[in-house]
Amino acid sequence: IGKDIVASMMGIAGFDVVDLGVDVAIPTVVQKVRELHPEILGLSGLLTIAFDSMKATVAAVAEAGVRDQGKIMVGGAPVNEDVCAYVGADGWGKDAVVAVQLAKSWVGGA
Repeated sequence: IGKDIVASMMGIAGFDVVDLGVDVAIPTVVQKVRELHPEILGLSGLLTIAFDSMKATVAAVAEAGVRDQGKIMVGGAPVNEDVCAYVGADGWGKDAVVAVQLAKSWVGGA
């Protein structure tokens, strides 16, 4: 539900949001990043078991050579600054409001 709230608020703030859903395979994420060239890739994890998948996704994006084309944001109930550093993301949002503010700071507003 948190992912959906963030996606909705990002859309309201003027961002074009492509929601790939839940439990998306890492190759699918990499393919979409290559295809869409997003300024921001958002990853959400409701449970701590998602952290390793987030880390693997960030690594796969880097391995594909598209890590530097945009920022990576993480969020979810158990996410904090330490998790952000662990997975290799550029920032994290403790809630949807903070996520939108961070996204705007990265792209100069939507």
